[in-house]
Amino acid sequence: MKYTINKKQFKIIGIFAVCVIAIIAGYIFFAQAQFFTDTFTTEDDVAATWRITVATTTGEVKLEEKSCDDAVWFCGAGFNDICGNALGDGDYILVKRTDVGSPTTQQWKTANTACDQPQCGIDGGQTDDLVADNTVNFGVYLARDACKALGGRLPTKTELNCMYTNKATFGNNFVASYYWSSTEYTATNAWRQYFSDGTQYFYNKSGGYFVRCVRGW
Repeated sequence: MKYTINKKQFKIIGIFAVCVIAIIAGYIFFAQAQFFTDTFTTEDDVAATWRITVATTTGEVKLEEKSCDDAVWFCGAGFNDICGNALGDGDYILVKRTDVGSPTTQQWKTANTACDQPQCGIDGGQTDDLVADNTVNFGVYLARDACKALGGRLPTKTELNCMYTNKATFGNNFVASYYWSSTEYTATNAWRQYFSDGTQYFYNKSGGYFVRCVRGW
């Protein structure tokens, strides 16, 4: 027996087919949208594309595109993941290609006194660091203020040692002298590193030493 489809049945089949196609298309669209949402909100993916900058008001998180001027900073493959970030403004640090300019040396602070909040993470003369927040006024912290003016910060004691270990990679143009770190030793002293033999030692904050800035990455 030959079976034929009448117009009504054909219409029903057509509607069913359209519904199936619409459901499949909707699922694909939803899956793609969900993938995009997950990609954007996943912390690792965000960190790979954006730099999280300082909140300018309470509760505000500000993002800017993660980019780097290779003429100013050591950027790109072979540079971006050499030294780990010890201050939390990224996973790694970028190193500036040159020292801070004239004068060639800077004081850690204009007086041999404790570094307190908001300039340091905690109050007093402990082993603490000058913060990465460039909205802070670093007026009397001359080495740190010089780095702020360049869009960077002072390296921590740990980061500075990594820079010394890899100084050949980072231009090999460091002075065979002391460089300031951002790390406080006591109320009156801060850590420095000798870029001739790698020795780290503390000294009076008002002493003048060389400065090589870094950026969180």
